[in-house]
This record gives sequence, C-alpha cells and structure tokens, in this order.
Amino acid sequence: MPKAKDIRATRAIDVVEAAYRLDGTEQEWLDQLLAVARPDVDTGCGVYAFTGGESVPNLPASPVFVQHDLDAGFAERLMELNVTAPQAVNDVVRTRLVSCGGLEQFFGPSSVVVAHFRQLMQPIGVVDGFSMFVQDAQGGSLTMSSPARDVLAPAPRVRGIWQRAGLHVVAALRLRRKLAARSPSSTPPTSAREALLEPSGRIAHAGTELAADRPAREALMDAVHAMERARGTDVRSSPDRALRLWRGLVAGEWSLVDHWEQGGRRYIAAYQNRPTTLDPRALTSNERAVLEYVVLGATNKEIVYALGLAEGTVSTCVTQILRKLRVRKRVDLAALSPAARAERLDVEVDGECVGVLAVDVAPATSLAERLSPAEREVTSFVTRGMSNEQIAQSRGVSVPTIAKQLRAIFDKLGVDNRSQLARLVASGED
Repeated sequence: MPKAKDIRATRAIDVVEAAYRLDGTEQEWLDQLLAVARPDVDTGCGVYAFTGGESVPNLPASPVFVQHDLDAGFAERLMELNVTAPQAVNDVVRTRLVSCGGLEQFFGPSSVVVAHFRQLMQPIGVVDGFSMFVQDAQGGSLTMSSPARDVLAPAPRVRGIWQRAGLHVVAALRLRRKLAARSPSSTPPTSAREALLEPSGRIAHAGTELAADRPAREALMDAVHAMERARGTDVRSSPDRALRLWRGLVAGEWSLVDHWEQGGRRYIAAYQNRPTTLDPRALTSNERAVLEYVVLGATNKEIVYALGLAEGTVSTCVTQILRKLRVRKRVDLAALSPAARAERLDVEVDGECVGVLAVDVAPATSLAERLSPAEREVTSFVTRGMSNEQIAQSRGVSVPTIAKQLRAIFDKLGVDNRSQLARLVASGED
C-alpha cells in the first residue's frame, strides 16, 4: 500500500507548552492539546484523544474524549473498535511507558490487531493510523490518534520526539489531577507552588524547605535556563534538540509551569510532581520513583528523561532497589506488578516483613499461543531471572540458540527487553 502524508513532529515544543497549562477543565485542556498537535498528525481523517486511569487504552471508561473533524464513518465505529480490540493490544501497550507509531508499524503487518482494525474499517477505506499511548507510573494515561487511508511509517526520529513529548504530557496530566484533588478551583492554589522563578532563572520566592536546600535551588535554576533555551527561536525549530534540554521533571521532583502575574509579568512556577508509591519498602524517595518506572519495563534512558535525574543516579537507584528488595536482577522487579493472577508473598526487608507480589511466571494463554513450546519454556526461564547461559544449561542447548529464541520472542510479543517481557507475562490474562 502507498504511504500517506508523513507524520511530523515540528510542533512538539508547542504541545509541551500546551500540556503545562493548568487553567480550565481536563476536557478543555485536552481539546487545546489536540488542536496544537493536529497539524503534525492529521492525515486527512481528523484526530481524537482521550484520557484514562489505567495502564491500557479504555475508551468506554474514559473521563474525557475530544475529537477534531474526525471522519464520520470512523467515529461511528470507534467504540466498537475499542470494545472488541484483541487482547494483544493490551498485552503490548501495558508494558511500555509510551507506545507510539503507525498501527502496522508498531504491531506488524501480520498482527491480529491490524487485521481486526482493517476488517472493521474496510467499508470506509481506513487501513492504518498514527497513535500515541502514554501511561503514568501512578495509573493515569492519555491516548492520541489519527486514522489514515494509507499505511503510515513515521521515521524513528519523529517517533522519538513524540515519545519524549508524551512523557511531558502525562506528567502534566498527573500534576493537573494532583492540583484538582487539592482544590476544586480551576486556578492552582498559591500554597501548591514550591518556588517561583523569573525566566532568567533567578528565584523570586521559595518555600521554607527549598529555601534551605541550595542544591535543589540550583537544580531549579539550571532547569529554567534549559527550558528557556528549548523555547527560544533558534532551538525550538529543532524539537529533538529542544526536548533534550527540557526534561520531564527537575531532579525527579518538580514540574515547571508558566505563571502570569497581573500586569502580564511571566514567572516559572515549580510544583512538586514526583510519582508516589503506597509502599515505600525502605526505599528513598528517588528509589521509589525509579521503581515505579522499572516495574513498567522502562529502560534507564527512559527513566532519566521522565524523572530528570542523572544517568548515574538512576543506575545507583536500580542497584539499591535490587539490594533492598532482595532480588537479583532487574527482570525480577518487572514482575512486581499488580496482576489479577498474582498471589501475596511476604519478604523480610531491613528486619521488617513486607508484602510483595509473587506472580505466575508462565505465559498466559493469549501470549502462549503466539510462541512455540521451546519459546514458552524460554520465556518462563527469563521471567524467573535466569541468564541466557543458565537457560542454555537447563535446556541442554547452546547460548546462541537461546539468544536467537529470545529475539524471536521479543519480535512476536512486541517487547524490547527482558524487563518488558517479565512485565508482559506478569500482567497477562488467561
């Protein structure tokens, strides 16, 4: 099939700026966000977006849905598309922080997901679409999509830009919901701000704790400098460069938001926006935040960007998490997910008995059907934290054979690494 209009990412910084607007309702916020993104992603059939509160796209349960000039035939079939979607959709996207690309490009041309989509949309001539699904470590999510009448294949650079922009968008959604929980007003309460900075980086006001923390103040000042450079004329025209400057969070703690005083003077407000966990398990605040993303199968590189932490800090956090939770490998952490098939397991952490999740490490039926018997066995070994060498010894085959089988498993299940595989198995359904 011929390629349709290219998906672009020229307005990524505009999208991020729109995401961090805190005024208005969630419906109004999403509508404006979609309007800003539309010139880059609309292939001629319109666009739509919705927010959620879970780790998979779930339109029927969405609190907010918006669309701009969505093709009437597609709109009529959209709810059926979501309600009847193959389990493979959820199996793949729930294991990733960001899922982004053309439908065929992301799932593969022979995927049951693509076949289901095309069968339903065949009467209206829609065969593909661009979609970005991004989830938050606390359960929030956002889906933005545009149907297309031709196959789409956005370039890796374009997908990368949208993935980074998506991490900003979901961080902004988390902040909006936190502030809404504190105050029903559409204007964030002054007490919620931890600092107010001038565009130059000078701190105009800081809360008591921040005023006494020089490294934190310096981190905020540096972040404002970087953000302002990213928004400058010479840099914003290169969105990949701009988004390397403008990270998801500052030092894993704060989101930066424009604040306008009476008279039109602009400041940058810093709001605490760290993802939170219910069970600290003797971890530091940085370690708890990193754990949230590791459990989602995120790589260190993704965590560095999402939390705005140094690469060395994230690496150290992962090491400390493994030590404190008494697990040997990162892949074991990815299995600590809230799955319906999980059972409670108590472990001792620093002398205290803490309940953690132990999961069934065999692939669920919907996953197992896509794998050969040998691949199913290898998958089970991987989710138990075994290395390729250990699996090869257990199965009586060579290490290269295991490596080849593992690559085939990744391709069939749409995952990129062992942690995502463990997360996928842990969250699968029978």
